[in-house]
Amino acid sequence: MKVLIVDDIGYSCHYYARLVEKIGFAAITASSGYEAIKLLQTDNEIHVVLTDLIMSGMDGVDLFQQAQQLERYSDSGAVAHPQFILMTAVRPVKNPQDKNFQRIKLANELGFSKIMFKPLDQNELKQELNDMSLNVIHSTEGETVLDLYSPTQKVRQSVREIVEADNKEAASEFLKILLEEIANLKKYLKTS
Repeated sequence: MKVLIVDDIGYSCHYYARLVEKIGFAAITASSGYEAIKLLQTDNEIHVVLTDLIMSGMDGVDLFQQAQQLERYSDSGAVAHPQFILMTAVRPVKNPQDKNFQRIKLANELGFSKIMFKPLDQNELKQELNDMSLNVIHSTEGETVLDLYSPTQKVRQSVREIVEADNKEAASEFLKILLEEIANLKKYLKTS
C-alpha cells in the first residue's frame, strides 16, 4: 500500500514519510495540495493520503474535496478514491466560531477516515494504516480496488448517531437493512 504524505513544512513531510516507511508501507510526499492533486491524477497506486490540515493555498479539507472529484483509471477500469487521514497540530476549542474547529468538524462530516493530532502517535498511526491496508482489496481479475474502510466507518458513525439520539425506531430500521445486506453477502458466498 502506498501512502501520500502532504504537508507544506518540509521537515514534517520528510519525518512522516520516514515514519510510514518504518511502519512498512511505501511513502511519497507532496509539499502542497496542488502537488498532491497532480500526483493523485498520475499515480493510481496511492491508497491513503495523510494530509496536514493547515497549508497555504489549499488546506487538507480542500484537498480531500478536490480528490473526490478526480476520476482515476487504470488499464482495468476505474480506481477507487484514496482514504484520507487528516493530521493537525491545532487543538481547537469547541467554539462554533473557531475556523479550525469548523474545518475539523467538516472533515469529519465529509468522510475522512481518521483525524489525528500532531505529534502523531506512532502506534496509533501504525494501527490505522494496518487497518486500512486490510480494507484495500485487489480483485483477482485485475487492479480494481475496493475501499471497505470508508463504508465501515460510515456504518459505525451512523450507529453512534442513532445511539446518541436514543432512537429505537431508527435503530430497528438500520438493523433490518444491515441484516438484509448480510443475507445478500451470504448468498453470494454460497454461490461462489
